[in-house]
Amino acid sequence: MGKDEMSRREGRPPAVLRDFDVSYIGVCVPQIWIYCIAHRADGVLGEVALGVPLYLALSAAMAVALALALRGALPARRRPIDWVLAVVQGIATAVLVMPPGTFELLAGSSLYVASAAAAGIGVAWLYLQWAPFFATLGAKDVIACVFIAMAVGSALKVPLDMLPAPFAAVLLALMPLLSVALVRRADARPVPCERPPRMFHEVNPTAVPWKILFGVAVYSFAIGVVKGVPVEADPVPFAALTAVHHGVEILLALAMLWWVLVCGRMLNFSGLWRAVLLFTAATLFFLPVAGPAATPWLLLGANIAQTLVVMLLWAMLADVAHHSTASPAVIFASGWIAYSLPLALGEVAGLLVGHMDSPTVAVAALAYLVTVTVVLALNDTAFSQRRIFADLDVPLPAPTAFESLDDGCDRLGREHGLTAREIEVLQMLVKGRSKSYIAETLFISENTVRSHSKHIYQKLDVHSKQEILDLLGLHN
Repeated sequence: MGKDEMSRREGRPPAVLRDFDVSYIGVCVPQIWIYCIAHRADGVLGEVALGVPLYLALSAAMAVALALALRGALPARRRPIDWVLAVVQGIATAVLVMPPGTFELLAGSSLYVASAAAAGIGVAWLYLQWAPFFATLGAKDVIACVFIAMAVGSALKVPLDMLPAPFAAVLLALMPLLSVALVRRADARPVPCERPPRMFHEVNPTAVPWKILFGVAVYSFAIGVVKGVPVEADPVPFAALTAVHHGVEILLALAMLWWVLVCGRMLNFSGLWRAVLLFTAATLFFLPVAGPAATPWLLLGANIAQTLVVMLLWAMLADVAHHSTASPAVIFASGWIAYSLPLALGEVAGLLVGHMDSPTVAVAALAYLVTVTVVLALNDTAFSQRRIFADLDVPLPAPTAFESLDDGCDRLGREHGLTAREIEVLQMLVKGRSKSYIAETLFISENTVRSHSKHIYQKLDVHSKQEILDLLGLHN
């Protein structure tokens, strides 16, 4: 492939945008649903009383699905169970959203708890239905689908938040059915994969990188505690909070799309995670001393960060599933258990902390825990994290570009005075190997690999991997 052709292919929009279908961003539907259910201020159950059974049931359903997927016994898609669970979830939605008093004569508060649990099982199945579709997408397609869905979903949340309960109940009850219809439409319109995925996770195909999941779990637990602890806050107009909340989410989604799709830049996954966790830690530090006037805005910032976490988690799970030999259901179920179970447990812990004489001490301890997580779990040396969104890098050269890639590197190295070790590193770099992989293969440190890479670029007088590929003959 010539240089001009490669540049043209890398500069064009991802496949999901070149032949766009609304179903590709249909994952925003269950995300809108779970937000609007869990955050409606006029519901019978409070946010925590609803969230605990909802997220516990979601986690339990994911655990069952994980066990079945590992045995190869998970029901296939396009089964009647999709519609049955969607209908049950829709009925549960109506119970949870309709004005207080509508269903009290039937079963009292137990009906609402049971409805929350049924809704949790339903949304778990909706999420798993989307897993196979996202597992087929390359990194750019995933980023496009996930963050367009985030922008569209955040825009639609604003009117849904404002609707009176009866109207919101009807629309939200229809969303599970809409999600099933959209995922089937997306499955019927597969997105072409422009290059086969490299199987990064074939050594341990059933595991999402554990350090990332640990960070997700710690974050979710901290957010759950914050939701459960009662705090004193001055009233702020609901419309203003909603507009700022979802407006910032839209801006963040557009920024991610601009960075990756317009600027063509890499997405530093571990760096984004560190930024979100440090922002959350700062919120927790300031929350006990901020005062009632600032508290609503600090909580708003934490909610915005939570939305970004969910979208990053979804994109990460899709990318891992794309590069794994495991069932997509295994990958997605593992990731959502790490998110939803600690969130429910955190909300319970928050209720307990709220009865302490000094809950601010516990909140400060949470901030410390989150900070330690950033330092220990999300460092740059984690090999697994470097593989997330690796497809955003320069594409691998075609095997037929020249007779021997290693011979080409050896020739180029001798012409420019590279050492034998530098030639070895060069051979792996042009094959798309990460610095962590090179370090493990050659039994050297990553710092040594960086040093060799720096010397290689200097001696070859290049500034990017693409320029090295050009020197090796891809422009011929």
